[in-house]
Amino acid sequence: MNHYQGRLIEIYASLQGEGPYVGHPMAFVRFQDCALHCKFCDTPASFVAHPEFRSETSPFSQNFCWKTNPITAGELNQILEPFGDLPLSLTGGEPLQQADFIAAWLKGRKGRSKILLETNGILPIALDKVLNDIDIISMDIKLPSVTGMKDYWREHEEFIKIARNKELYIKIVVSEETAQNELEQAITMVERYAPQIPLILQPVTPIENFSCEIREARLKELYKISTQRLSDVRVIPQVHAMLNIL
Repeated sequence: MNHYQGRLIEIYASLQGEGPYVGHPMAFVRFQDCALHCKFCDTPASFVAHPEFRSETSPFSQNFCWKTNPITAGELNQILEPFGDLPLSLTGGEPLQQADFIAAWLKGRKGRSKILLETNGILPIALDKVLNDIDIISMDIKLPSVTGMKDYWREHEEFIKIARNKELYIKIVVSEETAQNELEQAITMVERYAPQIPLILQPVTPIENFSCEIREARLKELYKISTQRLSDVRVIPQVHAMLNIL
């Protein structure tokens, strides 16, 4: 029996709002904690400790009850029973900061539902721990000109080398401040290690303390730059934010 426990923010069912699976119904398991502080982060709850987390009592009901953190794998599976075989999106925060718990938990869920991992793409060692038990990886590449942080090129490179062994797509948040040389560096990385995967350019979503947007002309320019070297480039905004749904 494993001794790992997880810390969550919430569990609920909704439509996937990002990437190529947009519009697909999923159950979302949102993990606490993230080591990054992107300027455009829309989940400030990631950065505080949660003695409790909320869990939807039945899928799509928006009726919630409260559970105590931390939680065991068995307790999590019991909570997820009403969600049946809905695909699970592991999101955050950054789920891979709890990779040991996730690896232990997913080993007991083999075949029960498809697993999508949403990750900032900077923890390759942690990814390796869970790789055999997930089906799809949604990897971010963080551009410093947009995040307001340092670059993570080395971490992203090591991550994509591992992630390409699964179904993979990559998201890059773009804004008016996007530096062309950074986008080109990201494209070079994708071209080198996983040239056939979908690359999603995600226009930044304005939030309360970050109102930067992107002009249509600039977005088209970044798209054109990307399609000159990659075969599957898509522009997909955060649809759940547009629809004001969970």
